[in-house]
Amino acid sequence: MVVYSPHKVILFGEHAVVYGYPALSATVDLFAKVYLIPSRSGLQYTPFVQRTLSYLGLSNVYVKVETNVPSGSGLGTSSMIITGIIMSERDYTKEKLAREAFNIEYETQGLGSPIDTSTITAGGFVLTNGKEGVPLWKIEKNGMSWSFSSIPTRNVEMVVVYSGSKGSTREQVAKVRKFYERGSLAKDIMKRIGNITEEGVRAVTKGDLAKIGELMNENHSELKVFGISTDQIEKIVSIGREFGYGAKLTGAGGGGAVIIIPKDKEKLLKKLKELDVMLFDTSTTSAGIFKRSE
Repeated sequence: MVVYSPHKVILFGEHAVVYGYPALSATVDLFAKVYLIPSRSGLQYTPFVQRTLSYLGLSNVYVKVETNVPSGSGLGTSSMIITGIIMSERDYTKEKLAREAFNIEYETQGLGSPIDTSTITAGGFVLTNGKEGVPLWKIEKNGMSWSFSSIPTRNVEMVVVYSGSKGSTREQVAKVRKFYERGSLAKDIMKRIGNITEEGVRAVTKGDLAKIGELMNENHSELKVFGISTDQIEKIVSIGREFGYGAKLTGAGGGGAVIIIPKDKEKLLKKLKELDVMLFDTSTTSAGIFKRSE
């Protein structure tokens, strides 16, 4: 059996979701294949892979992942692999899979939110800490709680652009936390991002691409205050705003990826290729993680 695990994007609310504000995420039509292969040495070089195998009581296996998406791109690679490994070995309900995968990721990183593991598991548009949609499950950790719901709507076409440098979720979340603990400015920004997310859910439900893009632009501008963007990300965002409805970084930042809602796709792709960046012409998908025989 092979596990097909999707990458995910955050349309609105990254970082704010760590502090209990809403966020809207979605799986995208970029799937990785995850295999467990017998290995005499069982050597694994990634901490979250080691911890996942230890949790499952597995040794002498090697985790093979086939994907065109670079790690550290802000598209949920670690969550995708953790859930893929667990699903390879055990048949869990979606809720338990999301919960167990988050526990492993949290223990490895020491901080973060369960938005990635829950989105990859549930599939489609997933709202965290919101009032809309079909309820999925709730996860609590160290005094924080996150509730998840599914937002039924049409898929949205988008271009995902890798900036060329990896972003460390741990480092960027810690950077924002220091900012957050210093005073009221960061708290005000988080509240504004929460409001943007609520508007964004309504826009996504209506399929209003222009409004989605406008709100993405606003969300990105708020995130920039935390110093988690880069010069390359700003170049990509500028092109995305010129030839798309909107653009923003997705994930923790400090590198990683940018998502763009295309308007004039031909010109958008042509201009992006001049930057010599890796891009994916894709869309959101209603599918979450699944496994099947090859």
